[in-house]
Amino acid sequence: MKKSLTRVIASLTVCAAGLAGALVTPTTAEASQAASRAARSDRPVKTNLGYKATVYGTKVIVDGVEMRNSKEAFAQQACTRYAGRELLKSSTLSLPDNELIKLSAATSHTQTYLEKGVNGVRGVSTIADLQLGGELQGIQTPTLSLKGLTSVADAYRKADGTFGHRESFTFEGLRIENLPAQIPQELQDLLDILGSATGDVVTQVIDLLTSVTGNTIEIPGLGSIGLGGVKSGTAKQHSATSETYALRLLVNATGHDTVLTLGRARTALYEPVPAGVFHSRAMGVEMFGGNDLLRIGGLQEQALSCSGTNGKTRTHNAGDFRLLGGLVNLTGVQYKLMGDQDRDGSARGFIGSNIGSLEIPSLGLVIDEITSKVAMRKPADTTKVRRTISTRLARIVLNGEELPLPKPGEIVDLGDNNILQYRVVKQNWTGAEVKALRLTLPGLIPGGSIIEVGWAGGHINPN
Repeated sequence: MKKSLTRVIASLTVCAAGLAGALVTPTTAEASQAASRAARSDRPVKTNLGYKATVYGTKVIVDGVEMRNSKEAFAQQACTRYAGRELLKSSTLSLPDNELIKLSAATSHTQTYLEKGVNGVRGVSTIADLQLGGELQGIQTPTLSLKGLTSVADAYRKADGTFGHRESFTFEGLRIENLPAQIPQELQDLLDILGSATGDVVTQVIDLLTSVTGNTIEIPGLGSIGLGGVKSGTAKQHSATSETYALRLLVNATGHDTVLTLGRARTALYEPVPAGVFHSRAMGVEMFGGNDLLRIGGLQEQALSCSGTNGKTRTHNAGDFRLLGGLVNLTGVQYKLMGDQDRDGSARGFIGSNIGSLEIPSLGLVIDEITSKVAMRKPADTTKVRRTISTRLARIVLNGEELPLPKPGEIVDLGDNNILQYRVVKQNWTGAEVKALRLTLPGLIPGGSIIEVGWAGGHINPN
């Protein structure tokens, strides 16, 4: 393994270890609010809608690799038919391997609601304080200070049956200081806005960031500040979505690109859901490493909406991917999804993952045409879901030699304690999940790794 790649992997593992120790369990305030909700007499109410929400305070990407176990203050409301459900997550993030990033408590809150005839699902992300920059190896870098960042996404259906959405994000203060004498004009424009005492500063900052190339302004000696989409939403005849994706900050003064995406909230509302809600998603690969402290992958993961696709097959071509600088390569990643519900309470659907090839050069391993699929069918008179699971491998080549294809559940010895397990299945009465293959590779990266390839999960949940 190249020394530069080894250093990157080691840095990612140390960073993940710090994140695992820094993510805090529910705070006193969180526990108090949960107890307060439990004490109320009102209970969740079953409706004819499907509600879904995802909120987090911060997502961290180091050298292009998402730290999937480090979404700070991560609150996810899976598809449900019940109004009156709430999730509240609070945590504090610090990166021991990056002394230039300091983040105070963040809170994420999701709520499905029924208020005065209006059904909706709301997501709120709040970050109290963020500090970037400082002294690094005896040298003072520029600094950025952000206070009171709040993102809100709300999708709803009014009493008259029409759908709508609303989004917002605000901050209480933003300061950028200790800059060099020469700075880009766009950064000077931003400083002028922040120093102004007139007008809506937040709106002016958004307008400026939207107008510059790439929606990003460089901060010499520290990194950059930019937008991650800001806010968007849709309202259709039978659904609504709402999303805010506030700020994206890059810190590269340490020699490693660390990207923080702040304040994401996404909510969605769907009808009709007479049979229940789909809990179905597909992804190309998920990789666990560094003694389970590093988690990466997804590869443009796709999911069915709560109500399905109205019987239409949706295809998503994700493309080709190089993980950890080419340590693991995948080509032709594609997902297919379909879901349909009938008024009588029956439902059907499928979800599939297709990969043209997987290559791990250091092992001399190539696996072609990896497919997995879960098909679901729920009859009208039951909540039990019938499922059909299928997987396929076309060819396995190890160091130029083609190996016999394994049977479902069979384990293949790849040498040097590396093993391949074909078709890993987990199922219950609502559906099933399948990984086409699982690779256990103790020597691939420090601390070992497990790679699950061709992931497909399909469920129809009555709640």
